Amino acid sequence: MHHQWKAILSFIFTLQYFRLIRTLQLTEIVVPDVVDVRDTPTLSCSYDMGTHTLNSVKWYKDESEFFRYSPMMEPNVRTFPVDGVTVIRDSPEHYCNRFMCRIQLHRLNIKSSGTYRCEVSGDAPEFKLAHGVYNMTVAVLPQYDPIINGLQHNYALGDFVVANCSSDMSSPPARLYWFINDRIVPSDYLQPQQETTIENDGFILRYRTLEIRFHIDEARLGKIKGKLMLKCLARIDAFPQGTRETTQVVYIPMTDELRNQKLINWRNGAQSLHYRSHPHSQQHLKYVSLLVLSLLAIISLSL
Repeated sequence: MHHQWKAILSFIFTLQYFRLIRTLQLTEIVVPDVVDVRDTPTLSCSYDMGTHTLNSVKWYKDESEFFRYSPMMEPNVRTFPVDGVTVIRDSPEHYCNRFMCRIQLHRLNIKSSGTYRCEVSGDAPEFKLAHGVYNMTVAVLPQYDPIINGLQHNYALGDFVVANCSSDMSSPPARLYWFINDRIVPSDYLQPQQETTIENDGFILRYRTLEIRFHIDEARLGKIKGKLMLKCLARIDAFPQGTRETTQVVYIPMTDELRNQKLINWRNGAQSLHYRSHPHSQQHLKYVSLLVLSLLAIISLSL
C-alpha cells in the first residue's frame, strides 16, 4: 500500500511540474492563400503563452518586419515600411492581446505576394520564441462573368451556329470552356483561342476569346427537345474561387411544333379572311336592296 501511495504522489508531482514548465507555443496562423489585389485581407495568429509572459508579437513579410505588438511598451503597436505591405491601423479587424494578434492589410500590389511570418516571444529571462509561416499570393481575379456574343434566340435543325465567348481581364489568365447541355464540347467545335495582353501596375492582365462553331444536328448533339443550353466557363486553374460562367438558351422548334404552328397560322388566316370578307357581304346586300327598290319605283310610275 505504501508503494502505491508513493507512486500516486509521484505522478501528481510530475503533472504539477509539467504544468509549471508548460512552454510557449503558436496554436494557429491564418493567412489567405490567394487574395484579389482589390481585397483587404486579414492575417491572424493565436498562441498559448504557457507559464510565460508575452513580450511581443511580430509580423514579417519575406524576413522584413512590418508590424510589432509589445504590450509592455509605449506605444504598444508599431509599423515599419515594407514594399507591398500596408497595415490598416484603425481597422475593426485590428486586435492584439495575450492570446492572439489580428491585423488587416490594404493597398495591395504586385509586391504584396510572398511569405508571411508571425513570431511570438516571451519575456525575460528566457525570451522563448514560437513562429508560423504561410504564403500569400496576390492576383487580379475576374470581376465579371464571361460575355457570349453571336447567338440568336431561335434556330432550326441543320442550322450552323457561330458564337464567341470573351473572359474578363485577369492575372493569371482564365482558361475558357464551352458546354452544350452541360457536356463539354469536342475540340473540333472550337477555333484557336485569341488573347489580348495589357500591363497595369506591374500585373500582366490578359483576356481571352474562344469561338464555337457547329451544326444543330441530333446525330451529334443527341435529343435536342426544343432547346439547347450553351454555357461558357472562365476558370483560373490555380485559383478555382475565381471561376465565372455565363449561360444562354437557344430554341429549336421540332417537326411537330412546326406542323402545329403552321396549323395555327392557317386557322388564324382563315379567321382573318372571314372577318375581312364579312363587311363586303353587308355592302353587297345594300346594293341589291337599293336595286330592288329602284325597280319597284320605276314599275309604279309606269302604271
